[in-house]
Amino acid sequence: MALTKQQLIGELKHEINSPLAAIRNALYLAAARIDDPEIKRYLVLADAEAAHISAVLRNANQIDENKQVHVITAQADAASAA
Repeated sequence: MALTKQQLIGELKHEINSPLAAIRNALYLAAARIDDPEIKRYLVLADAEAAHISAVLRNANQIDENKQVHVITAQADAASAA
């Protein structure tokens, strides 16, 4: 069965977002149990990068040969500064 471009994008978004949500939840739980500020900073950075992937996926439906793709970088930059 051949998928249209929109169907393929939707399927890929689902296949990536499901494990990504589990990863973000695990990072949140780990950060809640850690007192070491350096480790917490790494966990926050990892979560920010996962959030960045999620934001890119949300915008994936806008991908079209005639449209420009805008990549969101503000979240990752903010986490790097932390």
